[in-house]
Amino acid sequence: MKIPRRGRRALASAAILLAGFAWGILTQREKIFPHSILRSLAIRAGVRVWSDTMELHSRSQAWATLFGIPYLDGQRDSRPSERGVLVDRKDRVEPGVNLYSVPGLRSAYLVDLQGRLLWRWTLSGMADFHEIGPDIDIGFPHLFANGDVIAYVKDRALMRLDRSSKILWRVDGPFHHDAFVFDDGRIFALTHTQRLDPMIHPTAPVLGDNLVVYSPDGRKVGGFSLLDVIEKSPYAYLLPKPDPSKPYDIFALDVLHANHVEVYDGRMAALSPLFRRGNILVSLKDLNAIAILDGTTHRILWLWGPSNLTLQHHPTILDNGDILIFDNGAGRSRVVEVDPRSNRIVWLYDPGASFYSSIRGSCQRLRNGDTLIGISQAGRAREVTPEGETVWDFANPSVDGGVRLTIYRMTRYDRSAVPFLGTSATAAN
Repeated sequence: MKIPRRGRRALASAAILLAGFAWGILTQREKIFPHSILRSLAIRAGVRVWSDTMELHSRSQAWATLFGIPYLDGQRDSRPSERGVLVDRKDRVEPGVNLYSVPGLRSAYLVDLQGRLLWRWTLSGMADFHEIGPDIDIGFPHLFANGDVIAYVKDRALMRLDRSSKILWRVDGPFHHDAFVFDDGRIFALTHTQRLDPMIHPTAPVLGDNLVVYSPDGRKVGGFSLLDVIEKSPYAYLLPKPDPSKPYDIFALDVLHANHVEVYDGRMAALSPLFRRGNILVSLKDLNAIAILDGTTHRILWLWGPSNLTLQHHPTILDNGDILIFDNGAGRSRVVEVDPRSNRIVWLYDPGASFYSSIRGSCQRLRNGDTLIGISQAGRAREVTPEGETVWDFANPSVDGGVRLTIYRMTRYDRSAVPFLGTSATAAN
């Protein structure tokens, strides 16, 4: 039977489609032509072609590959019955109130030195709140005097909430780890985007960390690539060089893993050009390095850490020009104070193997000279004297089945810095 012309065309079209479909399956499964071309085009177009990340940890000029460590919401505690304030040397403790957040509960808390709840913020007002699992990294890095807070949800959004947890503005995007509010109200936030970077790998998508600047009302006003800064600097040798023949089909390569940012306000500019107003301090965890960048040119002015730090977090600027760092280590953590003018370690808190947070971690120098430390993964915080004596000790009261939930960061505020509390605050929400 003779098939009509229209039917022959339909059969030919179907055959072409079927062949194309079969070729597409073979292209994806066997990685044959034109798989590499299509993958490259997809990466350049911003299409996510990976299902997980792989952190490439620099060891100065050596390197090793590790799968990305998920930001789990806590760890099993051998003393789960301990809750709240365990040590309180009232005659030695720096007065104030403490802000901390618990990623697994998607909330932040303000408590007094006895552990009593003064205020609470929650992300439950987000329309997509139900989509944010307890293992997604969440932080509340800044508290304003009027009770507003800045919060981020990893790879989803940066937002400002008022004291009643109402979202005042929200910017969607691949935010992560930290956001810093400068004294002029601008917000410096960390984001990342995938890119092709032959300097790292010829075909694998690379996560390029960016520092993006927003106005107080959430409008983007600037930003730049931290990966570009490293690649154009004398420190480019710190970047890992994985095997170019390995395809890394399901991974995006995370080579910097920036996890903290602060901006110098200029008060210490007379001490060193490093401390000029607008210069930027960043932590690059997977390079085991912290760096000070010129606030205008973004050129690296100072970098320190390789062979001294391991997977560090939360470097903070001190009034004397030094930098305080939570050095996570491998099985044992420390808190290090370094003078960037001499590269000399001037203070060290290293109480032993029981002091360890595999991820996160925070440190704050208090007015009385003590140091407030967040042992994040253990869900604990402590204030220690310059001699290392613990004068205040806190255990996150949120414990689930013997697992004490993580503390993102612990920050002490003088009561005068949070006037929204009034004289007799009661917990909100």
